[in-house]
Amino acid sequence: MISLILLALGLCASATSIPRQASPCTFSMSAVGEPNGTIVEDTIGENRIGGGYPQGVYYMNNHSLFDSLNHNCLIWPSTLQFQCTQGAAGFTNFTLVDDGNLMHDASEKWFACPAAGPGDDGSYNIFSDALQDTTGCEKVTLRTGGFSCSAEGRPPTSSSASPTASPTAAPTSSATQSCPTDISGGVYQFPHLIVPTSSQAPTTSFGDSYIAYISSTNTTIFNFDIPAGYPYNESCALLFLFPFGSNLDPSAGQYYFSGIEEEEGENGGLNFALLQTYATSSTTYATIPPVAADYGKTEIFPGNNYTIATFQCPQASKVGFSVSSVGNVELDYFQDSAPSPIGLYIVPCQ
Repeated sequence: MISLILLALGLCASATSIPRQASPCTFSMSAVGEPNGTIVEDTIGENRIGGGYPQGVYYMNNHSLFDSLNHNCLIWPSTLQFQCTQGAAGFTNFTLVDDGNLMHDASEKWFACPAAGPGDDGSYNIFSDALQDTTGCEKVTLRTGGFSCSAEGRPPTSSSASPTASPTAAPTSSATQSCPTDISGGVYQFPHLIVPTSSQAPTTSFGDSYIAYISSTNTTIFNFDIPAGYPYNESCALLFLFPFGSNLDPSAGQYYFSGIEEEEGENGGLNFALLQTYATSSTTYATIPPVAADYGKTEIFPGNNYTIATFQCPQASKVGFSVSSVGNVELDYFQDSAPSPIGLYIVPCQ
């Protein structure tokens, strides 16, 4: 068990953040724009939008990007194409911004151009926005899905910004919606800010964390940035994914869960709520925003996925959710969207 109050005692006057777990950040990607869809990787390392190749899985090491085969990903100097090739020489400066978009050389913009040749399957190749001949191409952004990378070189979030009221996420009827129950489709949103708080240190700010702490004394706030347009133009679902610890990707480490006895003996679980506004990195227990919609208690057990709520997607907005303990249940975990993902996510419904 990890107690935030013990960590608070070790904070210096500058309110140092909770130390972050050093972990590789693995993620998949999807294109936002027209075309949009999952980023796949073909047999020669070309990253594409759509098509019949397997979904790409990537990780970052400082500002370098690699695929799951440990091939170096870069903007190819002669063609400006985005690809991952074994033994490729060169370096592209990749970073992630607060909304999760992948940047190359300080730019979030990419060109998607129809793939041609033997591999033509209706997919699109991806190029730097420095491409000169853009005939038939469209501008897109590349959205990542791995919180373990969400602070990798991004510009710092201002803690002085005043949150504005979040749009109300009105409940929707699940009878007319088909909502994913996991993130295997590759189109989802992960938290861009996770802020733990402690009732035993109500005025202490623990800052942005990769780890969620939920216990009788710890409430954690999760911020999501919902894009505008398709597929987030109808309903969304809030999911909580809770795999067996033995199935976790090594990048996520292990979680601490005390809850089965508490859930069965004390009618416990986790309470999820939509907040009236979002958190900042300076949010404390005393300044958690008021609740806009209380989704109530969910009993969680390892090896299961949970649909917490469905609601109208708050497009182009930042929204905050709180997760707190009921009946002394405790869960401390590293949010990670690698294979066998764990944590809180938002998915669009169809």
